[in-house]
Amino acid sequence: MKQTSYLLMIMAAVEAGKILVYSPSVSYSHLIMNGRIADTLVKAGHDVVMFIPEYVKATSKFDETLAKIVRMNNIKLMARRQELEYLKDYGFDAAFTEQIDFCGVGVIRYLGIQNLLWISSTPLMETVSYNLGVPSPTSYVPVVEESDNGDTMSFWRRALNMYMYIGTIYIHRRGTDLTTEVFRKIDPDFPHVREIAANASLCFVNADEMFDLPRPIIHKLIYIGGLHISNPKPLDEKFNTVMNKGKKGVVIVSLGTVVPFHVLPEGVKLGFANVVRSMPDYHFILKVSKGDTSTSSFFENGSNCDFIEWLPQSDILAHPRLKLFVTHGGINGLTEALLRGVPLVVIPMFGDQFRNGRNVEKRGVGKVLPKWALSEDAIRAAIQEVLNNDSYKQNALRMSKLMQTKPFSAEERLVQWTNFALKNGALDVLHVEGSRMNSIAYFNIDVIAFILLIMCLISTAVAKLLLAIRRRYLIEKVKKN
Repeated sequence: MKQTSYLLMIMAAVEAGKILVYSPSVSYSHLIMNGRIADTLVKAGHDVVMFIPEYVKATSKFDETLAKIVRMNNIKLMARRQELEYLKDYGFDAAFTEQIDFCGVGVIRYLGIQNLLWISSTPLMETVSYNLGVPSPTSYVPVVEESDNGDTMSFWRRALNMYMYIGTIYIHRRGTDLTTEVFRKIDPDFPHVREIAANASLCFVNADEMFDLPRPIIHKLIYIGGLHISNPKPLDEKFNTVMNKGKKGVVIVSLGTVVPFHVLPEGVKLGFANVVRSMPDYHFILKVSKGDTSTSSFFENGSNCDFIEWLPQSDILAHPRLKLFVTHGGINGLTEALLRGVPLVVIPMFGDQFRNGRNVEKRGVGKVLPKWALSEDAIRAAIQEVLNNDSYKQNALRMSKLMQTKPFSAEERLVQWTNFALKNGALDVLHVEGSRMNSIAYFNIDVIAFILLIMCLISTAVAKLLLAIRRRYLIEKVKKN
């Protein structure tokens, strides 16, 4: 744990279940997702407290329309845990936390909350599947973090995928061991955080199963990709004006908040600028960071580009004149675009974005542009390929239909399954026995070893028998001669 400050967001209190949402501010997109969960549950009538250990300064401006924000400064959460004592007395019925910070799992148990509802803020991560006992065959289930694999892999790709899986689990086990030590300094009998996580009642996955790669799942996994993406609202005059520019339509370029456009190498920015200038029939919207005054200098002598710090992304993606979304491949933005039927060019930067990009290509809704190959020619080729080949648009519309017409919305799934967990407490009946097994038992290594041993013994016995028969035959032959 490092120096942190904390936000408590007290949601509108109502006569219903009392729910804690623990959401570390690792990135703004994670806060948005967890905030959507909190908002949805408040609208369903629950009393929700959103607790934000703040690691990233930029997220201090995170706001929820249903939230009252209280700020607390601290050095270490558990070192000054007396400031959390009033939460113990709140009487929470359940608590949400995401997989990215296992400290949250421990804090929830420290607060005396037994009913844990887990969040996988990306497509199902290895740390989640490992703890819950979800089968993850590395032959066709690619690792989520920093993996450029799809679900069709060559021998060497499968070998790399297995290596990455083993490495991920090793680092996870080491990290959770250290996290558990922190809590055991307070209570020597504190359970291991992996054990707490394994006993989660449910796990809500921030992915849409129509877009995500098919994989084995278990009963306690609930997919809620697209949560809170509502019907598009009319654009204001400013954005209506922008969207009516360009003879052939509009292209959005948004690379997220972690790797904004201005931090790209100068050669890449110049390449983008040249591509934009070479396509005067399209108008480009380039999302930039607040206070970014340098990016526009690369686009001089080009009138077909607007630089915008904030835009109503979900509403603009639904505009009929939007032709393409160039994105870093964050799961929230991809889900928004596909729900609106917008084709994509994905430039993955880190984390799950590489895998998300491979999903985009597999579904035929866009192209991947590797960050290590961002030449002017490559950028132009990818953008023109998606704009000029109608199959990408048609596949995106097909994906949009699948996502919108599947039974039960993300909001319905979240609310109904949360209500179910509140009514019934910790859902032990959904626990997968595999999560309690060690690796030897889980993979039947002992059984396989036993079978191999028996086969070796039988082979040895047969070999000895054949040798004995041969020896006897030779002896009898000698006697006859």
